[in-house]
Amino acid sequence: MGTRADYNTIVVGVDDSATALNAARWAAYLASALHAPLLIAHALPHPRTAAQQLADRVHAPHAYDAATETLGRTCRLVRTCDPQLTVDAALPDGPPAKALVELSAHARIVVVGAQSAYEERLIGPTTVHVAEHAHCPVGVWRGENGRPIPRGKPVAVGVDGTELSIPAIAHGFEIAAALGVPLTAVHCWPSRIEPVGHHLDRGEHERTLLAESLAGWRRQYPDVEVIEMPVPGLARSVLNEIAQNAQLLVVGSRGHSTATALLFGSTTRDLLHHASCPVLVCRS
Repeated sequence: MGTRADYNTIVVGVDDSATALNAARWAAYLASALHAPLLIAHALPHPRTAAQQLADRVHAPHAYDAATETLGRTCRLVRTCDPQLTVDAALPDGPPAKALVELSAHARIVVVGAQSAYEERLIGPTTVHVAEHAHCPVGVWRGENGRPIPRGKPVAVGVDGTELSIPAIAHGFEIAAALGVPLTAVHCWPSRIEPVGHHLDRGEHERTLLAESLAGWRRQYPDVEVIEMPVPGLARSVLNEIAQNAQLLVVGSRGHSTATALLFGSTTRDLLHHASCPVLVCRS
């Protein structure tokens, strides 16, 4: 089994949950469209104390066999999505979040499932940690277990008119082109009471900003149908609504920071917890 990814590889982290299997199916679908290899990773807990090391020696064969079975089952599943897909598997050491962040340093995209916390739709700490600290874009699978991938639906991307959304726009166009679907580009601005006549000027300004943000990418991907949606309102509310008719929502996020709170804006955090389709977070 391989333990590293290259810079073209889609990495997906799995465990024995139904959510992880659905994340793996979606990752395979994405890898196939992008003509990229897929690496399925299942982290083995790393013992930290003498007692844990003793327990590990006792239970390691069982844990290893269970992890190997999970990897084998997942590999068989993803090959049904595309028999020609290049698939490898890895059993890295360490907590899952740490292992996936390390793999992300040499990956194209890392995919994780939206593991729920407290039986709610809110995602769990492993998913949050990977999304915050990975070195490449992170795809968080969201959806209903067992439901087919909505292949005909568009890819949606959030555009804020700054450098923050450039990586998201780039990945949005690339993936929409690979999947052969339209790209819905959404730009929001605060909806508040403006002086008489000024709201018309504001709307025209924001429409121009969106068009200018997409112009170069339209030329690079002339075959991608682009639907421009300049909409006044809260970005989290508008994007959550758009996600209901999208197969993927692509958003930007801030770069690494010593303060965890600065890694994600509130809009990105809200989408990771509540969007009804997979979310791809692209760091600037």
